[in-house]
Amino acid sequence: MTDWLERVYSAGNDTAKLAEVYDTWATEYDGSVGSLGYTNPSVVSALFARLMTDISAPVLDAGCGTGLIGWMLSVVGYENISGIDLSAGMLRQAEKRDCYRTLATAVLGQPLALPDAAFAGVVASGVFTVGHAPASAFSEIARVLRPGGVFVVSITDPIYESGGFRTAIDALVKVGEWERAAVSGPYIPLPGADDGHRHPGRVYAMRRL
Repeated sequence: MTDWLERVYSAGNDTAKLAEVYDTWATEYDGSVGSLGYTNPSVVSALFARLMTDISAPVLDAGCGTGLIGWMLSVVGYENISGIDLSAGMLRQAEKRDCYRTLATAVLGQPLALPDAAFAGVVASGVFTVGHAPASAFSEIARVLRPGGVFVVSITDPIYESGGFRTAIDALVKVGEWERAAVSGPYIPLPGADDGHRHPGRVYAMRRL
């Protein structure tokens, strides 16, 4: 498992390389992260369900991977979920869960081929992290959210500041794009990982204005 983590984190900003790693890892991903007690999907989906009670509203799973979040949300009744991910291999695994209305390849940090105000909610679990989606993608997330919609995202403590995520959130608050709605308590996303990958994190929620 540690080898896979090193490979994804070492991809840097090379999205083609990152997609290739995830394509290769896709069939083993759930077992790999599950063996380390991966908690991000549970915390993200729980906070989202607290804030978004309309189970028929359109939801975007940004960086959906194998569909862990989509499956959790569908089990408790959410019925209008779309997913995007940069890895076609991961999307094939997500499709097997039969919980997404649509699935498409997309790269967070680039313009999204999605209409303005298309979604009442956006979730992102384990996506905004080292070598993955950048803080600059938040502006596109805000664009596709309708007024009153919520964005719920996991971010580890070490990169919340250094990765520019706090700055990006604050900038969109300042210009009136969204407001801070909630934040979880601290937790460990990968409690079974080695010390180099066992970082504390939190889940942040913003509401579109």
